[in-house]
Amino acid sequence: MHPDISNLVDLSGRVALVTGGSRGLGRAMALGFAKAGAAVVVASRKADACESVVGEIVTLGGAGLAVAVRMQEPDEVRQLVDAAVARFGRLDVVVNNAATVLDRTLEALSPDSFRGAFDTNLLGPMLLVQAAVPHLAANGVGSVINISSIAAARATPTRYLYPPVKSAMLQVTRSLAVHLAPQRIRVNAIMPGTFRTDMVEKAYTAEQLEGTARMTPLGRVAEPEEIVGPALFLASDMASFVTGTVLTVDGGATT
Repeated sequence: MHPDISNLVDLSGRVALVTGGSRGLGRAMALGFAKAGAAVVVASRKADACESVVGEIVTLGGAGLAVAVRMQEPDEVRQLVDAAVARFGRLDVVVNNAATVLDRTLEALSPDSFRGAFDTNLLGPMLLVQAAVPHLAANGVGSVINISSIAAARATPTRYLYPPVKSAMLQVTRSLAVHLAPQRIRVNAIMPGTFRTDMVEKAYTAEQLEGTARMTPLGRVAEPEEIVGPALFLASDMASFVTGTVLTVDGGATT
C-alpha cells in the first residue's frame, strides 16, 4: 500500500538534535523539525541563545531542550547526547551544523588554527555521531545530516581552513553511511550555497551579496527557511532509502 504522504514527513514522537541551533540555518532547521512534530534539542555555545529558540519551539506547541556545548570539547559532546536522551528518552536525528568559519590564508596558517578548525568542524561532529549511534540505532529510523558548504567544491586559494574541513566532512559522510547502514542509520550531507544569515551578512558587504546573487542562476541568495525542506526530507521517512548522498542547495551556483 502506498504510504500517506503526510505520514512520510511526520516526525511526531521523534527527537532531533541540532548543533549550531541558536541562529541562522540551525535555528531554521530546529523550528522546522518542531513544526513537523519532533522534540528538538537546540545546542550551541551560548545557553541563552539556545533558550531563546526553545522558547520559540514551545510557543509553536512543541517540546525543546537547550544545551550549551563546545564542539571541540569531547566530554561536552558526550554530555550533550546524554542530556538529550535523559530528557526525551531517545534520539533519532542528529544535525551537525555547528562550525567555526574563521579562516586563514596559506601565509597566515598555523598549527593551532588548523587544529582548532578541524577539532570544531570535523572531530566534534564525528564524536557526536559516535556517542549517538546506540540511540540512533534503537528505533530503526536514525538519521544524521552533516552540513557542509559549496566552498568544499571550489578552489579557494585564500582560505585554507573552512573549505578543506567541509570537504573532509563529505568524505566522512559517505564512509559513515556505509559503516552505519547495517544499524539502519542513514547518513547524508547538505551542501548549502549562500544564505542570508546574520553570519553571512557580517562577512559580506551589501555589494558582495548582490554580486553573489547575480552569479547565482536563480538570481538571489537564499533565506534561512529554505534549508528546512531539504533537511526535513533527509530526516524523515521521505528519504528512507537515501544514504551517503550530498544534497546541494545553492540555487544552481555550482552547476
